[in-house]
Amino acid sequence: MKSACICIASAFLLFVFSCQKQGNSVNNSTGSSTDSIEYNLNKITLLQLLNKARQTGCTCGTTVMPPVPALAWNDLLAKAAYNHSHDMEQNNYFSHTGLDGSSPGTRITAVGYNWSTWGENIAMGYPDEQAVMNAWLNSPPHCMNIMNGNFKEIGAGKSGNYWTEDFGSK
Repeated sequence: MKSACICIASAFLLFVFSCQKQGNSVNNSTGSSTDSIEYNLNKITLLQLLNKARQTGCTCGTTVMPPVPALAWNDLLAKAAYNHSHDMEQNNYFSHTGLDGSSPGTRITAVGYNWSTWGENIAMGYPDEQAVMNAWLNSPPHCMNIMNGNFKEIGAGKSGNYWTEDFGSK
């Protein structure tokens, strides 16, 4: 079996992507389109796996994470996630920073999501939602993003072997 990996540039990269915007935020009415867009993955399966971990709690490395509320799917976050996965695939790179210098926060803003906090997990080489979730849950910083109770919504996208999930709260 071909071994898959999550490339982690540094602990800084992994922890820095749980940021909070300073100042006031405006809360849009829904923030999510009603389109049934799948973004090259099974969003129902991924959301069930994420919420199962969140609702039961887990241990991220040596840190015990208590249960937190379930996440809701947001198509704007999914669009930002898919766009980043697609860019990484098309340009053959793997990073939270886009080749244009964009950060997850700027990409999430660019699709129209008015965030107060956001996070991002990326992965490469996993065949399905269960495999990528297992990898993220076995990586303490990625696991901590999944278990972050400040996040209320999730969107994810896959392009080729590149996975991105973007978390957010308004």
